[in-house]
Amino acid sequence: MTDPTSPDPPADGPPRRFGGRDAFIAAVLLVNIALPLSYYIGRSDSPLARYDERFAWRMFSPVRIARCQVDLYDGETPIQLTRELHVVWINLLKRARPSVVNRVLDKFCDERGPDADIRLSMVCTPPEASTKTICDGPADRDRDGVPDAYATSHYCGDQSPAECFAAECADKSARACYAELCRATVYDRSRNQCSDREAI
Repeated sequence: MTDPTSPDPPADGPPRRFGGRDAFIAAVLLVNIALPLSYYIGRSDSPLARYDERFAWRMFSPVRIARCQVDLYDGETPIQLTRELHVVWINLLKRARPSVVNRVLDKFCDERGPDADIRLSMVCTPPEASTKTICDGPADRDRDGVPDAYATSHYCGDQSPAECFAAECADKSARACYAELCRATVYDRSRNQCSDREAI
């Protein structure tokens, strides 16, 4: 007599094969690994590539903090972005989204015609600037030769503000150090973006 509490013996038959459901699960996993990995491996040579983390693993990433100063010119005349673009587009420009930058340049180049001279100035905070005390500002209100940000910096550890400043900036002035470590020119105003686009 069999015990009613014992499990049924396994059914005999061929081993389970890789089916449609398994293929779907494998495909989803592959996409979820490949998309973020593409940000780190085989990244585009575009100067904006490091700012586009939409599909990257970005937990604790400093890139989200990065902001850009964006100015557009028609030749030498500044373009008032608030009159020409919706605020959402302007904010995405300031985040250095490559697809948005390209669409905005396409818009202005197409609207101005074949002789368009659209120039873009984009100066951004490098992602690694979030760990630099000098990037909190070069202001020295008490005129002691050390930027005020070093007095309260948690990156200095046991160092004095002067030692921390010297370790970060060596013999550079606060302004020169700030310009070097905290500001990156992504697009230079000297280039006509429309002629560059025609050459592509």
